[in-house]
Amino acid sequence: MGFDGVIGWPDEELETIQTGGGSFYQPECADDPIVSGATAAGVEMFYRGVADDEPDYDDGLPVVFTWPVLTSTVHPQDFLFTLNTGEQVVPNAAGMMPNYELNERNTVVLFGDFGNRLDGGEAVYPVSLEIIDDGTPLRFLGPDGEQSGVGLTWTGGGSPYETGPALVGAKLNHVGDEAVGEGGAGPLDRVLLPNDEFALYGGGDFRIRLLTSGGYTPTGITSLTPDAYENHFRIHATADDGSTILLTEVGVDYEVAGGTLRVLGLAELGQAESGRVTYNDCYTEDADNQVDIILVGDEAAARSITFVEVPAEGDYLPLYNPGGPGPEPFPDVRYTAPGPPDLEPVINALDDPMRVSNIP
Repeated sequence: MGFDGVIGWPDEELETIQTGGGSFYQPECADDPIVSGATAAGVEMFYRGVADDEPDYDDGLPVVFTWPVLTSTVHPQDFLFTLNTGEQVVPNAAGMMPNYELNERNTVVLFGDFGNRLDGGEAVYPVSLEIIDDGTPLRFLGPDGEQSGVGLTWTGGGSPYETGPALVGAKLNHVGDEAVGEGGAGPLDRVLLPNDEFALYGGGDFRIRLLTSGGYTPTGITSLTPDAYENHFRIHATADDGSTILLTEVGVDYEVAGGTLRVLGLAELGQAESGRVTYNDCYTEDADNQVDIILVGDEAAARSITFVEVPAEGDYLPLYNPGGPGPEPFPDVRYTAPGPPDLEPVINALDDPMRVSNIP
């Protein structure tokens, strides 16, 4: 589960958000407050819902797949959850937002009644998921074409109020000559894009695409900015003698096996800093399940990359999903926990990009 009870508010007034256990923050750089959650009207605009069931203080969670889904086949009735109580539930709504770009469509976001914020034996959360046949089966695009997802299962689980979001994948690719699969919804593109490495850094040599189990933000409601690599991440690479080199700083050439590597920063967030865009509490990013780390250097050196680490302690700040506290949490409200220290193996896709497309 991602977070409890902040989806389907009747409005975004301070009292509504506090009563619902959300986050509310009025930064000096903005006329309007930044809030967690979403109104019922927003959910109905962007998500497919179950008939006769309006969003009403729903919970939210993302489901992250290995392959991209065919978005026309996404319905709430495709997903059958079993909770730790034994109860089985179907979501009230399903959709792609905020993972709407063409290269992000392996993550579906669901809203419904999945759990609570309680401790110990009173905590409720999903422990398994099965993709079922609702008459219009969920379908994926794989290396050999379309394939049904019916029968896929997941087991695991835990309360997000005990442990926050984590990395679930990291893949290393060549940047190439252009950003592939960017955009996908014109009105949103104009607000949030371009946010790729060409727009932010003029390009790059390598991209590590990080895939997360939930939204990945500094507080839950303020945005992750492209210059925040040193606050949250470090890359592990192998040296000539077999030892580990940590790439901790942006703009530094690191000598690793095969040559040098330099981190430029983060991408796949929001637009580049400019006269009208500032990397501060008012920065707007897409708040989805993807973050890119952009590097330049030698290809042989890139092949020495082994892990991406999120230390989340000491000098490194943790990351939160959208149920996080924000900069000014309400007292006596339980918010989702920060993400744990994490070490994610990097899949080397320099020779095989491991991508699919249904564009002829």
